[in-house]
Amino acid sequence: MKSELVGQEKNRVEIKVEFEASEFGAELNKVFDKVSQRANIPGFRKGHVPRKTIEMRLGKSAIHDETIENLLNDNISEIIKDYDIEPLFAPQVKSRGAITEGQPVTVNLLIEARPEIKLPEFEDIEVERLITAVDDEMVDNMVKNLRESQAKVEAVETPVGNDSIVSVEFSMTIVGAEGEEVSRSKKTEMATLNMQELPMEEFREPLIGKKTGDEASVIIKGQVPDESSGEPRTSMHYDLKVVEIGKRVLPELTPEFFKHCMGFECPTEEDFRNAIAERMLKRLQGNAQADAEARAVSIVADMAGFEVPASLIYREMERLKAFDERDSKERYKMEFKELLKLRGMDQEEYEKQIMSRAWGTVRSSLVIDEIGRKFEMKIEPSDLDEWIVDTAEKENLDAELMKKAYFKDKDSVNLLVDRVLSDKAIKLLMEKVKIVEVSELTKPVTKPEEPKAAEEPKEPEETKEAEEKTKKTKKAKKADVTEKTEKTDE
Repeated sequence: MKSELVGQEKNRVEIKVEFEASEFGAELNKVFDKVSQRANIPGFRKGHVPRKTIEMRLGKSAIHDETIENLLNDNISEIIKDYDIEPLFAPQVKSRGAITEGQPVTVNLLIEARPEIKLPEFEDIEVERLITAVDDEMVDNMVKNLRESQAKVEAVETPVGNDSIVSVEFSMTIVGAEGEEVSRSKKTEMATLNMQELPMEEFREPLIGKKTGDEASVIIKGQVPDESSGEPRTSMHYDLKVVEIGKRVLPELTPEFFKHCMGFECPTEEDFRNAIAERMLKRLQGNAQADAEARAVSIVADMAGFEVPASLIYREMERLKAFDERDSKERYKMEFKELLKLRGMDQEEYEKQIMSRAWGTVRSSLVIDEIGRKFEMKIEPSDLDEWIVDTAEKENLDAELMKKAYFKDKDSVNLLVDRVLSDKAIKLLMEKVKIVEVSELTKPVTKPEEPKAAEEPKEPEETKEAEEKTKKTKKAKKADVTEKTEKTDE
């Protein structure tokens, strides 16, 4: 086998690989033998199926494809090493030459390489971190929120007021710009409305003063205007009937209530308030630290000035979209397109938003990964256990259950290793940069720029199976950790 570099554009490299006729022929014989052994063709014993029959059944192209794939799998490590490339994904076959018996076979590979990232000196970087404090007003508001969250609702005979909890029957009709009915609810549904926290203010006025059994109508105008008239394309008409009116009764400030909220004994109200203040301060400090970490990574990325591969942006966009679709169905019981309309956002605006989010996420991930690589970070099983215990404590979770979830299979362990490596890299970064404590942030995190049109991500051609092969090298690095972890768990 021999190869040559035939082209390079940004982080995409094209390499021409040539296999000698004898090399290709030897592998082709192996493929035929393997297919013959596994083929179940009437009239022939396994292992004795003639080549012509196999070619007729499977097609020459399929046999040649498998032969080339085997040869590439056997030689790809050498090719990558020769050209000092670290691929992001499995190299894909861009084209192949004609296959003629007794002649060399050429294949053009397209390899997307990991971008080169030159990290700046961390000691020269200043990162702002917000000074946090908890005052009495903040504690008062938290106590109020806790009481309201634990309030019981009692039915009352008084009309609907600003503090009422109203149970209503409703049906909805979507009406077009010309007054035509677009769709109607198939059945009447039930909803409970908290008049203090109505998601849509348009419901408030029609309901205030209503009594049990009264009816009301609400019209919500669409937020997506028609391109020609500028008027809303549709509006939603709700027909409501008040079924029950309730009033919240707040719980008394007792030791039982304190324990229910905090999870431990608080004999007095002062103890309760102190516990709340301590928990709030810890959360605010955590938020301030997380914000400072994001700022540090963003500054490093700005100074490194590398280009984010479009294919990685595409994959992250697909992941974010899939999450939004699933969340819309599970939380709001509707298709995501419908939810976008209710939020007044069109598909184009959403795509831009998702692209920006994906760009920022991928850029940060590449920087964090590069920090781990530069400082040759390694993870031991003890690091995993320590991370689980710390995370469980911060998020008030059961550490043992969390450990079982992560150690259930190799993929979960690899995910855990990635997270621990990421946290370790960020911790090292924060130890080296200069932290400036401020009462008000003055340097916002750099807002990701929208990728240029020429750089917009396109759907990659490689399959999931090919993608899995590219993870081989990364998984190999983690194999020792995984093996040790599994033995420890046993």
